[in-house]
Amino acid sequence: MLDEIHLADGKVLEELRLLFNFKMDSQNPFILILSGQTLIRNKLALNANSPLRQRLTVKYVMQGLKPGEIQEYCASRLKNAGLHEEIFTPQALEAIYAITKGLPRLVNNLVTSCLICAYGRKQKQI
Repeated sequence: MLDEIHLADGKVLEELRLLFNFKMDSQNPFILILSGQTLIRNKLALNANSPLRQRLTVKYVMQGLKPGEIQEYCASRLKNAGLHEEIFTPQALEAIYAITKGLPRLVNNLVTSCLICAYGRKQKQI
């Protein structure tokens, strides 16, 4: 798995293409997961990267969480950390969605900042 692949330059993408050229009995035993921000789609759309793009079998773009999923997502992450009570008010969850558009990385960062701020203020609810 290669994460942050959107940061890769053209030379790296060309080398990845060469990895996919390996064939054995007409089967390619090589599996690679490329993960990155949506900028990678622009890079793969370039003519120079057409050979690599043609070798990608599955393409998936993660969508942001829907407004109704924010509460469940936050509760699940807090439960995994050992907290089993609701600390985010409906208004806070609406604000989290409005600011992050449901993008998990942004949700995580904002929720962490909220938790740190609430801890500093000795607040039980956000």
